[in-house]
This record gives sequence, structure tokens and C-alpha cells, in this order.
Amino acid sequence: MKFYDRQAVESPEACRIGDRLLRRFTLALLATTVALSFAAPVAAVQIGSDQVVVPVVAHLPGNYGTQWRTDVWIQNPYGDTSGVTLNYYPTTGGVLTHTVQVEGYHGLFFHDIVLETFGLESSKGMLIVSADNTGVEVRARVYNAGNACGEFGQAVPGLPLDRLGRQGVLSGLTTVAGTRLSIGIANPTDESYSVTIMVYDATLNETLASHEIDLAPHELVQLDRVADLWNLPQRDDVSIRTYSNDNAYSFYAYASVVNDDTGDATFVFGTTPNVGLK
Repeated sequence: MKFYDRQAVESPEACRIGDRLLRRFTLALLATTVALSFAAPVAAVQIGSDQVVVPVVAHLPGNYGTQWRTDVWIQNPYGDTSGVTLNYYPTTGGVLTHTVQVEGYHGLFFHDIVLETFGLESSKGMLIVSADNTGVEVRARVYNAGNACGEFGQAVPGLPLDRLGRQGVLSGLTTVAGTRLSIGIANPTDESYSVTIMVYDATLNETLASHEIDLAPHELVQLDRVADLWNLPQRDDVSIRTYSNDNAYSFYAYASVVNDDTGDATFVFGTTPNVGLK
């Protein structure tokens, strides 16, 4: 897996300039966010469950000296203590299990979880977190620790297993020059099945590419640089629709769009807008 790489070594001066620009942008964005927060309330989203799927966690080297790591947060938002089981399904090898207790209204932080909790190097895969007494909320951060300017990466939300469906719609994607589009599909079930991937020009709703992949039980498949892989045109209005070819099985589809110049990454998880395809 080529994790969203950018050049690992940058000059200290470039880092300082980048930091100043980032601080200015952050202050402007914060001011806008505060203003908007008084304009309209935002409804909360329930992401907690007794089984939560994080589609990808990793500890492995990438291109240009990058070193990819994953931190994971688990939060118990309820009052009762719960026993929590973390099942890691690496792309090679069998499942690894770690159990903990999470007290009511408490959370746990797992730094570099693939190495420090499961003891693996050069490994990636899917994580399923199960709670025996309450629901839990889970999120991960996948980041490069091998850059002179410091760490950079992206957040990966854990989604409830019972909220995943047999389709995943990925919208707001781009294949223009200077960006890299990667997609992943994680099978959290005990069954094997195939998934169809349809790439569209979202403006015209015209098909740009169609492919099918096979998924083994608890398998993660990531396809890197799909614009090159499938000879896609450069477009700023790309959407991808994925669906399992057996109505009974669900999956977690996601995409990552990375800016080549900055390494800035946007994570998009697949939605299931059609209730009948749940």
C-alpha cells in the first residue's frame, strides 16, 4: 500500500513559511467557523455502536522516506463500564485480538496501534472494535512520521457495522493533474463476495470506468492512483459508486484525494443513500 506519499525531506525555511501560512489560514477559518456557529445549529451524528469498523490502519514505510503510523481513539460515551475487543485483520496473516476495559464516560488512546498493540511492522489491515456492554465511538488517524516539517495525515472515522450497506457512494472526487486518487474497500463479514466499482462523470452522469474486485472474508483491498490505473480523464467532478453483487453483504468503501504539492489529504467514506440497499 502506497500510503498517500509526499516528499519526506523539506528545508527548514520551507517549513517555517508553510507554518506561517497555515496559521494565517487557520485563524481565518476559525473566525468563519465561529460566525457560522451562531447562524444555525448542527445536528449531532450518532456513530457509536457495539461493533465499529475502521477500514484501514497501518504501520509501514512508503515512498520518499515516508513512515506511516496509525493512532486510534476509543470513547465510551455512556455511564457503564464495557469490555472492548479489538480485532485486527492484517492483509497477510490471521486475526490478532486485544481486549481492554473502558470505564463509563472514559476513553482510551492507542498510539501506533499496529506496532505497539499488535506487534507488527510493515502491516496494514482492517480493525473491528466490539463492545460487550455499551456502544463505543472509534476514530483513527493515519499519518506520516517521516517528514522534516512534522507529521501530516488524515482522520479515518470508524462506522457502525450495522450502518454499513451493500453500496458505497463516494462523491466530490477529482482526478486532475497534481492530485492522487486512491480508493479502498473493506469487507467486515465472514463471507466472500465481489464488488463492482463504477466511476462517473458526476456532471453528466456518464460512466468513465467499470471494474469488479473479489473480497475474501475480512479482507481490505486498496487501489492506489486509480486515475493512472484505469486511464481516467482529468476531471474535477468525479463520483464513484460501489456495490456488492450479493445483496446480503455489506462493506466499508472509502476514498482519499491527495494534493501532490502539499501532501494535503481528504478522506471520503462511502454513503448508503438507498435504504433498500442497506
